[in-house]
Amino acid sequence: MDLGNTYLKLDHEWEMQELADLAKLYTQCYSLVYSLSGARVDSEDERVIDWFHGVYAKYPWRGGFSALNFYQSLYAKIPYEQRPQIEEIQYASPGHIKLKEAALVATLLATIVTAVTTSFDQIHDSYNSIQKGMSERKLRKLEVELTELELDRERRKFIQESRLRLIDQMAIPEVMQQELHRRSEGNELMQLKILMSFYRRVQPLSDLELREMLKVEHQVAEK
Repeated sequence: MDLGNTYLKLDHEWEMQELADLAKLYTQCYSLVYSLSGARVDSEDERVIDWFHGVYAKYPWRGGFSALNFYQSLYAKIPYEQRPQIEEIQYASPGHIKLKEAALVATLLATIVTAVTTSFDQIHDSYNSIQKGMSERKLRKLEVELTELELDRERRKFIQESRLRLIDQMAIPEVMQQELHRRSEGNELMQLKILMSFYRRVQPLSDLELREMLKVEHQVAEK
């Protein structure tokens, strides 16, 4: 996968904790997008070709500690040279952090962050509505291994509509939708919970953009 540069443009004053949170959130978002980007390696060994499969298969989506392990495991599977690498840090008003990373992944992520920033309140309201609906239907603690056939029609409809709502409002690209469907083996409840978890990590980045403290911009590196 080709590499490119992403600029995390910084403005105003930053605390150390805010910078640490930015690094953690951006890395987690990058890891999920990378795992759903359709990236493959040249090998006849299926276990190597799809090296993220085990991560998705191992973790039932229950939130909390499982979610933290999930993102850490995704990051560990990314080839070292395609993980976000810091090339330059300039702290000023404005300043920036220059990263070298997988161009496709950076572009997909920057597009999603922009979409959430643009429709920040609308998506926030949608997320809260879905959270409330999950609680009312007792879906928040439901095992993701549960097949769709075991769910009643009303809950299946809620899951399907909520999933499509987040996909549309967050501008999740087709390649990521297809990969998420494949990795979840069609389990729409698992897909919804992963999308909600992803939103919780993109939302703070978009909040920083709205406060004009951050701007995520990607550009193709010169060869």
